[in-house]
Amino acid sequence: MKVSAVVSKVEDRWLAECEEVDLAGEGATRDEALSTLRSALEEYFQRAEAVAPPSDAPREAIEIVVLGDD
Repeated sequence: MKVSAVVSKVEDRWLAECEEVDLAGEGATRDEALSTLRSALEEYFQRAEAVAPPSDAPREAIEIVVLGDD
């Protein structure tokens, strides 16, 4: 599964905001913000699966594409 994120620095903290799902992660570093966002996304999608019928397909890893990164 691939999602996109916008990463920005707000004062002395980093913020990673997911474009497809209304979730964000924050941290002292850019990598920490992305890690926090990844954890939030994993929890979000686990809850979504809890109400859906179980799937036999293995869970797909979440790939975060940072928009605006060159």
